[in-house]
Amino acid sequence: MGRHDLRPKNGEERVAAETIAEPRFDGRFSMPPDQRRYPCRTIDMSAEIVALRSDYRPAIGDRIALDLDRWGRFDGAVIRLFDGGFTLGLEVADRARAHVAMQFAWLTRHFAPDAAQYRAHERLRPKRRFTTFTVAQVTLPCEILDLSRSGASLKTEVEVPPGVKVTIGKRTQAEVIRQTEDGFAVRFRRLLPLEIFDEDIEL
Repeated sequence: MGRHDLRPKNGEERVAAETIAEPRFDGRFSMPPDQRRYPCRTIDMSAEIVALRSDYRPAIGDRIALDLDRWGRFDGAVIRLFDGGFTLGLEVADRARAHVAMQFAWLTRHFAPDAAQYRAHERLRPKRRFTTFTVAQVTLPCEILDLSRSGASLKTEVEVPPGVKVTIGKRTQAEVIRQTEDGFAVRFRRLLPLEIFDEDIEL
């Protein structure tokens, strides 16, 4: 079956999606009482959770002492593993958590988007990969081939040109950024929350 060309009507306004980028931080972690320290780098971070890229693979539930450049010391436990890294649940008091959130927001606004400091977000294939997308008030089926916090690759028979705004699933706003062999890729207007980003996520 050939792919259908679903282009916006003439004169329809196209609004670019917000640029999505997060600063990356180098660090080291240990697993007390073992004092060996392993290098790592943040992939994503919030006031409660941090995803780390590391060659060393701990086990779920392992206690971690993490030292991050520009941040200092954090304690927590491993809550999820993924290819090339793991996610750490941070043990931060409510007052300190609010301070971390404000500091991270400031760093996100003020760090220059230097390609050398930015890496792609962790990608996964959700269990609920069959969903819909809505464009020009038409809702159509699609399949999520892979998903990150900042975007997704979708399989569909419908051709949607770059620059067009779409809604993935019920409410995830996005913009088409390129055509692919199977459909198109989108960039989300806002990062998906790290706290819910895993294989069980439903858009």
